[in-house]
Amino acid sequence: MAAQNHSYRVNGKSRIIRAVLLVVFVGAVLFGIGVVYKLSDRVDNIQTAEQSDPLWVGSQLQFEVLRLEKELSEVVLGLRPPTDVALRFNIAWSRITILQEGKLARLLKSFGIDQTVLSDLEQTFQTVEPDIAEFTSQELTNDAARQKAAKILAELEGYDIALRNLLVALAQAKNSTLSEFRTGLLSLSHVIAYLGTTLLILFGIFVSLLLLELRAARKRERTMRILAEEATSAARLKMNFMSVVSHELRTPLTSLLGGLSLLKARVGTTLKDPAALKLLDVADRNGNRLLTLVNDILDAQALSEGKVSVKRETVDLNDVVTTAVENCQAYAEKLGVSYAVHIPQEPVITLTDGARVTQILNNLISNAAKFTSAGDVVEVRLTRVSERARIEVTDHGIGIPADLQPDIFTPFHQINPGTTGANKSSGLGLSITKQLIDLLGGKVGFTSVEGDGSVFWIELDLLSQSHLAKRA
Repeated sequence: MAAQNHSYRVNGKSRIIRAVLLVVFVGAVLFGIGVVYKLSDRVDNIQTAEQSDPLWVGSQLQFEVLRLEKELSEVVLGLRPPTDVALRFNIAWSRITILQEGKLARLLKSFGIDQTVLSDLEQTFQTVEPDIAEFTSQELTNDAARQKAAKILAELEGYDIALRNLLVALAQAKNSTLSEFRTGLLSLSHVIAYLGTTLLILFGIFVSLLLLELRAARKRERTMRILAEEATSAARLKMNFMSVVSHELRTPLTSLLGGLSLLKARVGTTLKDPAALKLLDVADRNGNRLLTLVNDILDAQALSEGKVSVKRETVDLNDVVTTAVENCQAYAEKLGVSYAVHIPQEPVITLTDGARVTQILNNLISNAAKFTSAGDVVEVRLTRVSERARIEVTDHGIGIPADLQPDIFTPFHQINPGTTGANKSSGLGLSITKQLIDLLGGKVGFTSVEGDGSVFWIELDLLSQSHLAKRA
């Protein structure tokens, strides 16, 4: 018991340690996921900065704006046709759009630099767009084109400097971001290395605990298997010993009972001493009880070893019930108990072993008489239930307590193990009954209320009409 308590305490501590390690392990994994997510976000920003390169796009925008101003100046001087300006205008506007949408827009926002020049330039482009569109019109005269070009140049004045300042800010922000990324990557790499080492250590400890527990479980399993084998061996030795003893007892016991019967027959009418006659009766009664116990032990041994065979033949259960009641009649009369038998008028035919069914009913009917008060009646009833025959044995005795009912068919189970006298039983009768009825393919059961008596029943399959017709 102390070893079991110690084992329970060790197992409890092991479970607590494993649970704590599991929580730490899960926490470390979640922390690692957060670190990797943060690193992934930074890598994404750097990839956007490297692949899309807002600094290059911004420089291209500045270049296109300068080219646009140059071409507008040439239009004013009459050196270039106004239709060339529209293409340069559209290219410059596309650069503005690239910087203000998608990943580049989010990247510029993360840089935290002033982007007012982009929105102002876009508004200016929207303002001059109608004038640019007129450059492609055939109705626009050269003088009108030069005037519009001069007007657009005035609108674009100062943006080259503002764009140059934006490019400087972009270059500084990009360099700062790359520097922060390198520093952060270095620190995160250290964190990931430590985290990976921690996870490996935790995983190793967790696996080690599982292996230790598995080894302990296997050891417990081997111990339990050995104990089970020892218990089975002890039970087998006990049953073998009882079987051997029973075999050795049955022959001399039969001789003793035969001698007692002869003695009672010879001196019963001539012996005048009532005490001597009573002693003969007591000896005969207890000898028969001992013989019943010996036979029960031998039957239980034979059933446990599978040595009991059944001989199936067509049997009228009316005859079986009548025979079983007659067998127990003398025993019931000694107890002052009578039997009331209820059987149908027509035959109740089944394919079974009549001798084994009689043995089953002997157990049930004698038990009913044993636990019934003197002067009472035990009812034995045979009925048909659908395609089955049902035999019920009803007594009005002491009944079976509810807590003892689940084990009623186990070997050596007794309702009142401390009882002496007529109600004393071996505890094997109902166990033998259950094994025999299972062997015959039938069912056995009971209902009982403590103080009100019990109803034990068995059911067997009836022969079908086709079998009965063939039999006829």
